[in-house]
Amino acid sequence: MRIFTPAGAAAVLAGLIGSASSAFAGGCVGQQCYQRVVSPPVYETATETFMVTPPKTIAHVRPAEYGAVTETVVVRPAHTVKHVVPGEVQTIAERVLVAPATRRWEVTVDAYGRTIGCWVTVPARYETRYRQVMTRAPSVAVQHVPAVLGTQQRTVMVRPATVHHKHIPARFATVSATVQVAPARAHWAPMH
Repeated sequence: MRIFTPAGAAAVLAGLIGSASSAFAGGCVGQQCYQRVVSPPVYETATETFMVTPPKTIAHVRPAEYGAVTETVVVRPAHTVKHVVPGEVQTIAERVLVAPATRRWEVTVDAYGRTIGCWVTVPARYETRYRQVMTRAPSVAVQHVPAVLGTQQRTVMVRPATVHHKHIPARFATVSATVQVAPARAHWAPMH
């Protein structure tokens, strides 16, 4: 059995504190002791906006519309036709004098043997003769022929083609993610 004096007890206590301190400091003795401290990595939530689809313009073409119209057209224009009308000829009969009436002296012997002289009247002699007479002179007749009209269908543009542009703006999306802003760090910190 050991008996400690107050001075001995103080020495033992100092020895115990020193050995505890030495065990705690890993064998480091004195005031200049450091311990290794590891800081965990630092993370933050980062928000990023990015373009999903770029802006674009879509052209919508509306084609032209056509329809049929009915028009009155001249199939044959008006014109004149000249017709020659021949003259008319008629045959007429005429009684014409061929020989005029005359008197001649004729001597005859009658039934008693007497010679008798007489003036004999010879009547005029007529004949029927035919000749052609123009009763109407030839002429030119002008005939006016009116125009002949008809209908036809023609294709015309009712409405021209149009282009309508539709502008679609860009589409954006926002994404949030946890990112590391600082890695894990180890450093030496003084021990107290």
